[in-house]
Amino acid sequence: MRKYLFFGLLLLGMALTLTSCFIHSSLMYFEKDTEGLPNLISNPGFNAYSLDPNESLRGWSLLIEPTEPEKAQTNVVFIDGEKALHSGSSLRIDASSNKVSIISDPFRVHRYGGYYVRCYTYSSEPKGPQINMRLLTFQPDGSIDKKFKAKMQSKNEWKKITISAGFLSPGVTFGRVVIEIPPFNQGSVWIDDAGCWEVHHFKID
Repeated sequence: MRKYLFFGLLLLGMALTLTSCFIHSSLMYFEKDTEGLPNLISNPGFNAYSLDPNESLRGWSLLIEPTEPEKAQTNVVFIDGEKALHSGSSLRIDASSNKVSIISDPFRVHRYGGYYVRCYTYSSEPKGPQINMRLLTFQPDGSIDKKFKAKMQSKNEWKKITISAGFLSPGVTFGRVVIEIPPFNQGSVWIDDAGCWEVHHFKID
């Protein structure tokens, strides 16, 4: 199972690296639009579900890509029970030469749905690395349908990144949220309180 998961994440990582066509949606949704609606992301607060490191981060997968193989570090991502925004924990990424992608489990999306995506970031440094957040939607065969992206420079305070998305293609079936942290040289960054909500459903003529 782990072997198949690894190759699946590797293919997804290659797709993210080799393709660069992103959509900037003209839609605009807000935090208030999520009230009373279910969060489509499992484990949005990065709570630990097991003492086994391979099973602790339920709802998410990690893709760690060394940009300098001779300096690669494997232990750079941790569940942090001491620093958090709202929940009891967050995800900490320490400085390294790795590109780190945090990938949500798939969730159901609909062609006529409108989606609001968000996460919060914090840096130990006044000016931390730029954090990229993506919403990817997929066709039933696993091919990427559309890609939405937002980015923000992490700072020494909790900052929110958001995406508003919609107008998906016919046949679209599921989505994933991907949070990317590029290599950086000093300190740590934290990710917390992630979410994706279907906040609107367009009427079909």
